[in-house]
Amino acid sequence: MNIPTFDYYRNEIAVADRRALAWVDKIPKEKWTQSHDDGRRWGHMTTNLVESQNNVYKGIRGLLITTTVKATYYKLGALFAKRGHEAATRVSVGEPFSKKTMDFLKVEVIKSNSHQVTQFDRDQYTFSVRETIDHKEGLSMGEYKVDLQNKWCDCGKFRALHLPCSHVIAACSSFSHDYKIFVDQKFRNESVYAIYNINFDVVHHQQYWPNYVSPKVIPDSTMRRAKKGRPPVTRIRTEMNVEEYTRSCGVRRMPDRSRKNCPYIKHQ
Repeated sequence: MNIPTFDYYRNEIAVADRRALAWVDKIPKEKWTQSHDDGRRWGHMTTNLVESQNNVYKGIRGLLITTTVKATYYKLGALFAKRGHEAATRVSVGEPFSKKTMDFLKVEVIKSNSHQVTQFDRDQYTFSVRETIDHKEGLSMGEYKVDLQNKWCDCGKFRALHLPCSHVIAACSSFSHDYKIFVDQKFRNESVYAIYNINFDVVHHQQYWPNYVSPKVIPDSTMRRAKKGRPPVTRIRTEMNVEEYTRSCGVRRMPDRSRKNCPYIKHQ
């Protein structure tokens, strides 16, 4: 997402509900949008690290510490083995980029076929790319400046994702230039394989463990999962999940009151 796209959808929210806009504006923009994070998120293997952690810990957070650590360790070991094998296979068959990167480029190539390109300098660095089909991506259909030397496109994708957008691909195609040189090195299968090329040792049977001589840790019984009633939420909450909550009476809706201490309810 770029700043013009962010402003577009922000205006759409304002038209739909001003209260929703006020709620959104309370959240720091750098925490949830790529247009204002100064490029801090683009290099991650996933767009949402918290969701990835939730996927690992979901279902095991109510277990004992040792069991949670063991389950996390085994999940990571199995995941790295699987992803490492997949990356090694792609490298061996000569595929240059990861599957998600290839899927992204295929979509952008299709879009680029409908663009009209005008070259603005003899060194073939600067172009004006005009869209002829509205792809419904938040920005109105129009012309975008592409600067290959500075790796810039007005649409914002090129700078935020470090991947050539459809406008960059159209500009490269206009003078038979390989657009794939603008794909960042981190998206190459060799880089993905290097990340997952880590072996996790299998833990020996407990009889081979050294004797434990450190302090004994006693679990907090108040943090155990309730045996009755609705189970607690398994998601990991962050400051974005915190909601302002004012306690009120269930009958008279008086703030800072409950049914037990509401003066307008007769108690037996």
